[in-house]
Amino acid sequence: MTETARRENALVELFRIPIFRRMWAAITLSSLGDWLGLLANTALAQQLTSQHSLQTQGAAISGVLLVRLAPDLVFGAVAAAIADKFDRRKIVIVGEVAAALLYASIAIGYNLIWLYVAQFVIEAVGLFTQPAKQAIWIAIPPKRLLPTGTQLSLVSVYGTVPVASAIFALLSAANRVFFDSNADQPGHVNPAILIALAFDSVTFLVSAATVFLSRHLIVARPGEHERGQSIFALLREGVSFVRHHPLIRGLYVGIIGAFAGGGLTVGVAQLWVLTLSAGAAGYSIMFGTVFTGLAIGMLAGPHVLPRLSRARVFGLSIGAAGLTLVGAAFIRDFILAVVLAALIGFFAGMAWIVGYTLIGQEVEDRLRGRIFAFVLSSVRLTLLASIAIGPNLAGAIGTHTIDIGNDSRLILSGPGMTLLIAGALAFLASWYASTRATPGRTRLRDLARALILRTGLDRRFDHKGLFLTVDGVDAEVTAAYARLLAEAVHDRGLSLTETAEPLPAEGDGVEPETAALRSAADRSERVNAVVRPALVQRQVVVCDRYVLTSLAVHGAGAGADVERIRGVNAWTTGGLLPDLGLVIPSGSDEVRRAFWDEVGMNPDRYVPCADEVPEQLPPAVLARLAQLIDVRSSLIRTVAVRTPR
Repeated sequence: MTETARRENALVELFRIPIFRRMWAAITLSSLGDWLGLLANTALAQQLTSQHSLQTQGAAISGVLLVRLAPDLVFGAVAAAIADKFDRRKIVIVGEVAAALLYASIAIGYNLIWLYVAQFVIEAVGLFTQPAKQAIWIAIPPKRLLPTGTQLSLVSVYGTVPVASAIFALLSAANRVFFDSNADQPGHVNPAILIALAFDSVTFLVSAATVFLSRHLIVARPGEHERGQSIFALLREGVSFVRHHPLIRGLYVGIIGAFAGGGLTVGVAQLWVLTLSAGAAGYSIMFGTVFTGLAIGMLAGPHVLPRLSRARVFGLSIGAAGLTLVGAAFIRDFILAVVLAALIGFFAGMAWIVGYTLIGQEVEDRLRGRIFAFVLSSVRLTLLASIAIGPNLAGAIGTHTIDIGNDSRLILSGPGMTLLIAGALAFLASWYASTRATPGRTRLRDLARALILRTGLDRRFDHKGLFLTVDGVDAEVTAAYARLLAEAVHDRGLSLTETAEPLPAEGDGVEPETAALRSAADRSERVNAVVRPALVQRQVVVCDRYVLTSLAVHGAGAGADVERIRGVNAWTTGGLLPDLGLVIPSGSDEVRRAFWDEVGMNPDRYVPCADEVPEQLPPAVLARLAQLIDVRSSLIRTVAVRTPR
């Protein structure tokens, strides 16, 4: 099955879930209204100060943006715990209705002071509703479909920017054609702004109504622990989780560092475009280009470098954005600057979608509201500070000229040097995320292979059964897990086939390449003689040891080329991968690291388990198994037939 087909199937599965369809529509509509409201509010600020200087008008418009970020200074910490302590549905409903009324009041008041006050309160309310809404959204899709669901959500949020811009442009054009030409002047009411604000108000009401009418489909009540703890105790627990969870800590620092660099870039963007002699039109082109790149990066991010773990892709994408910023610092040509702006947006979109998805996957539901609020609040505060610092930093640096030849000079502008500093911050964030969030290191050889060695192992054998595997080097432990899996399947009355591979040989005088090829040949025979026929007959197959054991033992443990072993097995098995694989990361340090790397590269497929003989399957495994069986319940045979191992 092709990558495109898999994505299409994932979208079909997601849109078959009623609450997913409704929440997606509500988020898309409210995002469109929010961007349209931002355009309307900035236009209103400009209109209300149009009799003053351009500097005053610019300050009024910037004030709208700063007011949107300022509530984090007051409410950011408290808001981080609310979504986990109280019913998230009620938080969203009350918050969305309040936002709708406040946007309507801006249209009615038509006053600059009230615009700032209402915008501040709207954003303060949003600090509580957004984490609750995101926690609800993340909890809806099955975990294996979460990357697609998150991707769809973020693309819907940011993809509505050009739509909102087009709508507001049409409203403004219609206003000039059909209404009073003085509508843009102070003291007059601009119909385009009124319509945009009214539409924004309606979108928030629709969002609130969607959650209210679908409340019986949303599991959003807090647990006993959260209800019994104070808000500050919950805050401490959330911060402690970020500090002590290596992956989340690496993601958090990477995101903050990336947004610090991004904020500096946003702060000097207009000044940078002026140094390129492109003017206001050039800035508009640059703005649209960055957002286009951002949307493309979000679409492509989950599918780039599939051989590397998502945490490493996250770090690499931040580093790539930093490298692009460094290049942009020395550019004097507008066309080339636009190309680099698109690349910056692309890599930023990749980092955001991958990092956001990883947080959703790694954080349990009871903590999710706090973690999302903590991350988003930190991002907004970082943006607030860096946007304010950017222009001042560029002015302090000034423009410097370096003679590099008889007739050649290198011009270093203040905005360009600020971009250089932003790139350096992104590099530091990339280094931290790459070294702290994942074990081992990404070597150039690994990156090259991830780019060019597109083996068939990513292909998914299209069958109607269910393929379950257990990988590890301790035969007693893997056999026990396989037996418990088989019992769980048999207890549900499903048709079952059990099989096992020989434990890969180590230290018997055979070269590791030879041992790996023997293992691949035996696996090919077993897959074609036992596994595939059973899957075609709609049975559940439980296999004790499979490809990952060979990758770890013959590759990382014995020194054979891991990617060649992967490619050979992709060929001999026809790209057959388990629907669910249990991994027992034991053995030497190299073998354990190899198992963990494989789990990190595909957390939706593989679940790590304890290195000891189990008495029962872990709850996480039982939940994943039940989910898979429920999804394929209409396909798997229900007559229990046990085939000897």
